[in-house]
Amino acid sequence: MATAYFFYDYLQQVSKPKTAPEKAVVMSWVAIPARQPITAEMVRLYPVPQKMLLTNSIAKLDDVVGKWTITAIKPFEQVRLSDIAEKSKLPGLAPSIPTGKRAITIGITDTKGVAGAIFPGDRVDIIANLKDPTRNEQVVQVPLQNLVVMAVDKNVTDPTVGANTSLTLCATPEEAQLITVAEESGAIRVMLRSRDDQTVTTDDGFSLRNFLRPPAEKPKAEPLVQQQQQPPPTAPPPPPVKKITIHIGKTSTDYDVKTSKDKEAK
Repeated sequence: MATAYFFYDYLQQVSKPKTAPEKAVVMSWVAIPARQPITAEMVRLYPVPQKMLLTNSIAKLDDVVGKWTITAIKPFEQVRLSDIAEKSKLPGLAPSIPTGKRAITIGITDTKGVAGAIFPGDRVDIIANLKDPTRNEQVVQVPLQNLVVMAVDKNVTDPTVGANTSLTLCATPEEAQLITVAEESGAIRVMLRSRDDQTVTTDDGFSLRNFLRPPAEKPKAEPLVQQQQQPPPTAPPPPPVKKITIHIGKTSTDYDVKTSKDKEAK
């Protein structure tokens, strides 16, 4: 009887299905589009049989929440390390554009783009050469300053590759419109500035007149001074008259005798 019992118990143990070992991994609770941040509501921990685990599956929620998806993840799908990344390490520019800013690309050449010496992360100023309708002349201005370079050509992250044909700049929508007007209506260049220099200057622009000497002023004519007319010479006074009396007998006669000063002096 004892032998029969143990044999029966052995058969029961053998006939029981064996439970496969499992491991809890992070799985998506909803569909998560590509290039989106992952929140705690989007994922759960689920036990998964060892033989069904995917390569690079993740066992901790903290390693997933806050990351960004590189590719789309379907509902109830295991989240893998290759599916997510830090925002700053996502391919492309969109995750790196600050809120309220835009990325805009301009064409450059060696002479207009600092000869390939501009790299991602540098800061530049835009010089525009436009015709001023109010002054009817070509005017050079610096309408935009201290713009961040997000990419050079198709290079976003490589710090050893400079720009050859294009620059992608980070700008506000208004700044992007100014860049477009300047590029379509005239000619633009870029000036590379130090990454430590955040100053912004203002001016009214420069034209050819700034390089030409102003016309020499004509000497002012001196006012004519009218000569005062001299009064006519004064006539000399008449010579003095001296009276003499001549007595002849009882008769006396007076005579006026004109004498000169010289004679009087004698």
